[in-house]
Amino acid sequence: MNRPRLLAPTVVLLLTICAIAAVWLLVDRSSSSENAQRQVASMKLSQASLQFAPFSANHMPGSATASQATILADERALSRGLSAGSQAGVPAGLLDSGRESLRALEPIVQSIYRTALEPGGLAGAPARVTRLQELLISHAATLTGVLEQISRADATRATRARTQVKLGGTAVMLLLLAAFAYFYFRSAAAREVVERLAREKEALLGESRIEARTDALTNLANRRALASDLARAIAEPRESRELLLAMFDLDGFKQYNDSFGHAAGDALLQRLGARLAAAMGHKGSAYRMGGDEFCMLARCKPDAAEQLLDDAVTALRESGESWHIGCSYGAVWIPSEAASESQALKLADERMYANKASRSSASRQVTDALLQVISEQNACLDRHVERVSELAGATAEALGESEYEVWRVRLGGSLHDIGKTAIPAAILDKPRPLNEQEREFMHRHPLIGERIVTAAPALASTAELVRSSHERVDGNGYPDGLTGQDIPLGSRIIAVCDAFDTMTSRRHHRRSLDVEEALEELRRNIGTKFDGAVVETFCEMIASRESSALESAGRSDLRRFTPSGIAG
Repeated sequence: MNRPRLLAPTVVLLLTICAIAAVWLLVDRSSSSENAQRQVASMKLSQASLQFAPFSANHMPGSATASQATILADERALSRGLSAGSQAGVPAGLLDSGRESLRALEPIVQSIYRTALEPGGLAGAPARVTRLQELLISHAATLTGVLEQISRADATRATRARTQVKLGGTAVMLLLLAAFAYFYFRSAAAREVVERLAREKEALLGESRIEARTDALTNLANRRALASDLARAIAEPRESRELLLAMFDLDGFKQYNDSFGHAAGDALLQRLGARLAAAMGHKGSAYRMGGDEFCMLARCKPDAAEQLLDDAVTALRESGESWHIGCSYGAVWIPSEAASESQALKLADERMYANKASRSSASRQVTDALLQVISEQNACLDRHVERVSELAGATAEALGESEYEVWRVRLGGSLHDIGKTAIPAAILDKPRPLNEQEREFMHRHPLIGERIVTAAPALASTAELVRSSHERVDGNGYPDGLTGQDIPLGSRIIAVCDAFDTMTSRRHHRRSLDVEEALEELRRNIGTKFDGAVVETFCEMIASRESSALESAGRSDLRRFTPSGIAG
């Protein structure tokens, strides 16, 4: 029944293929004719070179070899050209005449070449040279005539092939136009059927779209829906109320899942998802990102955001005998804090994990344990890292870093000297400058610190800051000799804060500097030891703190701003 319907398009398709193939062959024939013409032109040049080459041989070093090479190359080129002519359809008699002329030329050319190499050269045998020239001209004229006939034949074939190509191309275009018209009218007839099928499937597609945007377990909107809703909300004209995006990560869910099984874990996620959706109500939208991560999106005013977040945190909290589920979260305002979808998600994610890290008892306990090691070895070093940690965190915040990065820099400041716990006290407390061997030993402490911090997974994110905390922007620091932007920003911040606290702290072998002297010393070392942007931000922060301290003290003659005052 379908065979008559398929016959017409099949015939049209076959005709089109045949026409295209014919045009392809014609184009190939035209190209072959043009190549043959170029071959004849090359043969003419080779003939002219063959006539001249023997006369260029003389007794100059290398000239005879060069002339002989040219003669052989020209002879080969002419021979190949005549052989190619037989393949291009040149009459055999014409090619035979050309070969005979070439064979007659070869001994004449060789005779002239040998004469040129004899004592006296060509000038020593004028009669012989004249006779050879006459023979050379005669046979060359015959070969030239043959090449001209071949060239005219090739030109005729090329013209005929170009005409055939034009006619064939026109025929193909007409045939393709006819095929296009045929299929166009066929498609117009089928369009009504397609539209009817589309209407019938629209309902099914609508259901598929809903399923694609919905989390199967909790019936909340999923990650794809969040991306779509967030992009659409950002593209809308800005209203008086900003967009609040918050991401939530459940605390304790893994232990619950391991203890009670996946079925119980899925049931818990369903309950928490339903409570989060109820807490949002008409105020915002709730999403499940996957695993134990949820999200909310709401357009609200700042004074309503805190209550909305509290409601969400409460909804994602559940307790039972020997177990408790809570959540960590990170929130971001759009567009005041993030202008794009990717920025908003990244910032919310960083803040969520910073919140989780700050709540992590494991990381706090490990940090406290390591700091206690420092304190037991050297109480002064303990106070030093506390001050550096506070200054580093404040500087990172002044530079506009995220909450997570501020936390990481502050932790790195606490641990930047942890490697010194492996350095003997005789070197750490030596009142005189260290010798070369002692200095080399001291320079190992950032690497030791990195290994110590890396061994604690809760602190591993600060390992690179500890390793690079004693690098210099000019590349003369240690342990890796990093330069400029290759040094992590957190490490550049710690280096400035470490130097400032060292300069303003009293040591038994030198006096301490006051704040103004220390800040001036930092500025003098911009571009060598320290990053300029970090130093300027740090100086502005210290100046602001000093001004606040002066105002609170009520005295205008306060010239000292001690490290303990800074830390406080």
